[in-house]
Amino acid sequence: MLSMFFRRRSACVALLSLVLSISACSVTVSERKLIRPVSGKALTQDVINKAAPAYTVTPHEIRASDGVRLRGVRLHQPNARATVLYFGGNGYTVGKYGAWSAFVFAPLGVDLFIVDHRGYGQSEGKPTAALLESDALAIFDYVASLPHLSGRLFVHGHSLGSFVAGYVAAHRPTAGVVLESSATTPEDWVEAATPGYVKPFIRTKISDELKNRGNLPNMPLIEEPLLIVVGQKDSTTPPRLSQALFAASPLPTTRKTLLIIRGADHKDVMMHTEAIEAYKRLLAVTSNEP
Repeated sequence: MLSMFFRRRSACVALLSLVLSISACSVTVSERKLIRPVSGKALTQDVINKAAPAYTVTPHEIRASDGVRLRGVRLHQPNARATVLYFGGNGYTVGKYGAWSAFVFAPLGVDLFIVDHRGYGQSEGKPTAALLESDALAIFDYVASLPHLSGRLFVHGHSLGSFVAGYVAAHRPTAGVVLESSATTPEDWVEAATPGYVKPFIRTKISDELKNRGNLPNMPLIEEPLLIVVGQKDSTTPPRLSQALFAASPLPTTRKTLLIIRGADHKDVMMHTEAIEAYKRLLAVTSNEP
């Protein structure tokens, strides 16, 4: 996700070394460096049958506020206890990773609703941070209005998707919120992902469209039960960023949980038993609330 960004940083460091300069190289982090859309195929029933045969796939198309068509799927299983609206990370598309998500979530006894981000997978448009947030609200409103929705509606976001999941939870009533491999702000995210040996030679600037985004501003606005989960070995969004989000949440400790999964990295948190058990507790607690 930040590979091109760091290649430029590395080139900058090499140049400085060659000319023995003591001045720093300035790099601006823009939306284009952090939001990198990829195309993808649709998710089919045949693929789901191999990964999570309990699910039935139904395609959905949602109109964004500007008319752009956002495409995704509802994965339904009999007697589902709740519905999880899942926002994937950078590079996630429904066609490529939807079966993996189905494999993870099916044992939890929940329905799963996944939509390709604008410009990703099968969805149209060109993504920006502001448009991803706006799209996420439109998606939530669409899912919440569906007839025969299975149980209460949770939002779950991974990495880039955690930013929009947090934004939704800050602006809409949900049953609960899961922020996986998340970050406080784009500034902190970039700083955390910058190798220490590079930092003396780099001045990082964050473009205006990315400022004041991330999940730190969302924390005071989230009133629903909150699960923050991160891998102990995550170098992309290190645990200290999740710890900062947990500390920034005004929720009482009975309504928020921070889970740092030992041995997990940025992408495999939900493959660990501890994360699944925490998810089950979240579902159980919220099922007893009015």
